Amino acid sequence: MGEQKKPSVRDVLWRKKRARDQMLDAVGTLCDEAWAIFEKVASDRSSTSNDAVVAREIGLRLRSLAYLIEGEHYIDRIAFELQTKESYMTTSEVARSYVAELVLTYLDGILLYGKHCKWDNEVLHEEYRDSLEKSLEEIRAALIPVPPEQADGPADDNRDDNRNEN
Repeated sequence: MGEQKKPSVRDVLWRKKRARDQMLDAVGTLCDEAWAIFEKVASDRSSTSNDAVVAREIGLRLRSLAYLIEGEHYIDRIAFELQTKESYMTTSEVARSYVAELVLTYLDGILLYGKHCKWDNEVLHEEYRDSLEKSLEEIRAALIPVPPEQADGPADDNRDDNRNEN
């Protein structure tokens, strides 16, 4: 069989963008769930406000996580626009460090907060905690950096021909 062609930088970045969009959809779903819990608890006059505060706080933290995840896109855009292999390699390393040190740390903080926060309605807490932890663990697994030899493609692709597709 013939040699397999290495993906271009553009292909790698588009794949990363599609994966990031899926993560953002998952975070958005979690935010919607947190907001629904907040509204449910806030409309139920017999419950205490502690559950509403916790649900709102988790929702806000999830929204911040989405902004952090989206931040990697801008690092990737810089890599693409610089159009040299050395610049791409450097910004690719910056993106990996950004995800490992900032995004994953923040995600772990949300998981820790979700485990340690005090809820008054334990049934509501158990249902949401399971959903939150499962989804965030899936996002965490998707964010683990790809080894450099798989993530980096050649920088000499035909970017000018494909510039309008960005």
